[in-house]
Parts: sequence; structure tokens; C-alpha cells
Amino acid sequence: MVQLHPVRVRTWDPEKIGEWLNKPIVNHPETKIEEDSLTYPQLIGEFVGMSLDEDDYFAGIYDTMEAAEGRLIRLSGKLNKQISSERLRSLQDLFDMNKKENGLSPSRIVAFLDGKGLMPKLKDPGLNRRLRLVLIDTLKEFQNHSAAATTHSSFRRVATDLVKWTFNHIEPELEKLNLEKGLPAFLWYADMSESEKWFLKFSAAFGFHIIAYDPEGKHWLADAVGGQDLLSHSFQVTSDHVVQFPDEKPERVGTVAFRATQEVDRLLHHDDSGLYKPFQFKSYSTRSIRLKTTIDEAFMLAKERAMVRPSFGVERGSVIIPVVFAKIMGIEKDRKRFWDNIHNLTEREDTLLIRSFPFIEERKGNQLFHYRAALDKTGRLDPEKMKNANWWKYSRLPDGVQTAICEAIARHVEKPMLTPQTGESFEDLQLYLFSQSMSLPDSVIQLIQLFDYPQFVPTLLFYNEEKDAELSRADANAIALVHTFGLDVIMINPQGHQDIERWIDTEAIDTHWLDERSFNEPYREPSVVKKIFRKWL
Repeated sequence: MVQLHPVRVRTWDPEKIGEWLNKPIVNHPETKIEEDSLTYPQLIGEFVGMSLDEDDYFAGIYDTMEAAEGRLIRLSGKLNKQISSERLRSLQDLFDMNKKENGLSPSRIVAFLDGKGLMPKLKDPGLNRRLRLVLIDTLKEFQNHSAAATTHSSFRRVATDLVKWTFNHIEPELEKLNLEKGLPAFLWYADMSESEKWFLKFSAAFGFHIIAYDPEGKHWLADAVGGQDLLSHSFQVTSDHVVQFPDEKPERVGTVAFRATQEVDRLLHHDDSGLYKPFQFKSYSTRSIRLKTTIDEAFMLAKERAMVRPSFGVERGSVIIPVVFAKIMGIEKDRKRFWDNIHNLTEREDTLLIRSFPFIEERKGNQLFHYRAALDKTGRLDPEKMKNANWWKYSRLPDGVQTAICEAIARHVEKPMLTPQTGESFEDLQLYLFSQSMSLPDSVIQLIQLFDYPQFVPTLLFYNEEKDAELSRADANAIALVHTFGLDVIMINPQGHQDIERWIDTEAIDTHWLDERSFNEPYREPSVVKKIFRKWL
């Protein structure tokens, strides 16, 4: 009968984990064997962040696994949730009984699990006993941590997953356990679900080694298995997103020059440096902040880079873009100044001038099925579900731009700027915003593609002469969405009439009243001489 007594290792060599795990347990100086009692060093360690070269990072993990020769087993993305129908029925019977009894204690639940054949029957009685005692302690800790009764759905879910994974992952390792080698290690990459966290806690408490790779720097291992004597190694940077773990060892290895370039980029072009490479934040999402301005500031700031505007920032994979969203009512007495301000914007390649309405076609059809299918568990639109759907219109765009558009649509739908129409419920309004956001004009999408977030902000400039049809609700939706994404919007109505105000909450717009109204003020193209003069400036 074997009695295990794991003792946490206090020091480690992060580069030689594989060799350490492969070393016979009796060769470790901390190991003590006294009759049936085995005291041995247990390695619990985390790697926080990533190296600059992703391929080198994952190649290093594979090198460690190869050096361990099967003693480092990757669990993340590999957990087997299969369970036989007979065991599933027995679990259902147990939890039905648990509900009738108004909640059994974790000790009694484990006893019933054992009696119903829902715990492995190992050859060694000492390992059998330890397995049951550790499961009792784990379920007690979960109950205390979550303040949930054993009848609660979360307790049932975690207990069921622990049973599945004990049979599928713990039992096979204990059946072939070689005490000369000791217990193997489990490898986990990136974050985890609630059940997965408690399974790692259970595995560590039993005596398995745990090696965690935490590219985002969330330090979740301390919460999962306890922070006492936790070994940690930090890389140069933390990742702003989880890179998928490769199924095969990367063959590419960065050259010395490549690594040197990445190191320079890390030092000079980090999020707060202000020295940004072109499209450095192409994989980031955007978040707009409306600037409250005077009319002169509106035109002046529209010509400034985002990174010199008040409140610009980069944080946690998102670029905060201060934007102009202004409505100009009327026209200035000083026509030259008025038209100079407009022409200063329209002569830029990243300004889209719109003079005719509606400028977007209203989308028809009921999109309720698509909308609900794209929601996550919290009721918010999920960017990944949207991007992977067959109805997603923007799939030809770079992945980072798609994600940024998805995030903007999600915020746009979650907190609408448009006002509900008579008899329209909040969900009806959200459905309308979602549906219309799937059909932005190509000209607007091109502006978004031109947008290098810290640099010059593209502008949508609307000059409403009211010579065509009226600005539609679908137009207003597109305007609100591009504002949410992070583009400047300036709307001019020389007659001083309301147009977008019919559809959008006026509190969301800076409104500026000029000194005159003009009911016959067609858009003026800049003179040829002025165009030539500006070209050579």
C-alpha cells in the first residue's frame, strides 16, 4: 500500500524541466522512502507571458515535452469528456437522490460515487484511498469557495466533469504508475473553464506535477492550485490574445537579426511609446471617445493624428480613439472661411464626402435567427461567432479589422445611440441595428482599411443640401456605427434643419449653430487654381 506525500519544489531551472521530470524519483535528494510512505518533490510552475518569437516559444514547449519523454502530458485542448451511458445514468440517479435529500455532504457524495462504480478501482488500496480523500477535499473547497449547495447546478457540473476526467486521465496514469519514476506532469496552456480549474486543483492535490503556460499574464495558476511555493518564470512580453497551440512543433526558428528586430520593437514601439510602426495595432480592437469641441476645434482636430488628441491611449489590446461627432446647423457669413474648412478635409484621401441621401440601402428580411445565434452566454454579440458565420459580409478583410468591426457592432447594439420608434421594443431595436450593420458601403469599408489607428483619423463629411430624399434610419445607423468604431463624423445642414436628429439621441452629438441659414447653398467644389496650389504645398 503506497502513501504519497508530495512536497512542493522551491527552486527550479525553467530550461531543464523536461530532464527534471524524466529523472528517476529516487535520484532527487528530497525523496524519502519509509516502508509504504513515499515523500517526493512536486513541481508546480508557471511560465508567464511569451517570448518575442511565437514559433520559438512553442518550439521550446515541444522541446520540453520531448525531453520529458512522455512524462509531461498536455491536457489543455485534449481533455476527454466522454462518459459511458451507464455511468451517466448512475450520476443522474445520484444527483436526483441528492436533490431529494436537500443536498448531501461532499463526503457522502464521494461514498455514493464509490458505491455506484463512479470512482476508479485501483490495484493499490493506498492510491484508492488517497483518490477518494482528495476528491472529498476538492468538493468541500469548491462548495466553500462558491458558497453553493451540493444541489446547485455549478456543483453538479464540476462534480460530473471531475468524474469524467478522473476515469479518462487520472486512472490511466495511476494504473501504469512506476514508483521509480513517480507521477507524471500535466501541462496546461492559456486560460481555463471553471471545471478545468478544479480538475487541475484536484490533480495537484493528489500529487501530479503541474506546468502552466500563461501567455496573457493572468497568473491564474495561483488561484487554481494555491500560490504557496509557486514557481514562476516571466518572458519579455505578455500576449494581448491567446495564440492557438500548434498541433506540431514549429519548424521555423527566427534568425539573430529577426530576434534583434523584435527586441528593438519591444523597446521602442510598445503600447505607450508614441513611436508607432505603420499599422502596429492592426490586430487591436478600437474604442471611440467623443470629444466635446467648439466648431473651430471640430475642423482643427479632424486634421490631427489620433495619438495627439486628448485622451488617446492603448490598453489591453484596445486603441482608445478620441473622435469628432459634430452637427453644424446653418452656414457662416464668412463664406471663404466656411468653404476653406470644408475643402481642407475633402482634399484628403481619407475623407469621404456624402451629399446625397439615402447613402445606404436599407436591409430587408428578418435576421432574428442570425442575431440570436451570434450571442454569447451573457447575451452580448460574440465576435468569433459573427466572423465564422456564413452571413458575415466582411470576411475578405484582415482578421484584426474584422474583429474590430465585430467589437464595434457589439458595442453599438449593446448601447444603442438610435432611439426606438413607436411600438418598437429594445430587442427589436437591437435586431434592427445588428441587421443594418451588416451592409456598410464599400467606400466606408475602404476608409476603415486605410485607418492606421494612432495616425490620421478618416472623416465622413455629410453636406445635406436636401435636394434628394431624406437621411434614412439606415443612414443614421451606419453613421452611429462608424462613430463607435472610431471615425470622425461631421454633418452640415446649411438650412439649419434636423435630419439625423430624427433617429439619434441628440445628446450623442455636438451641435453647433452658425450665424446664417442658407436655403440655396449648393456644395462648392474648390477652384482649379486652389487645387493646384494645395497640391504643390
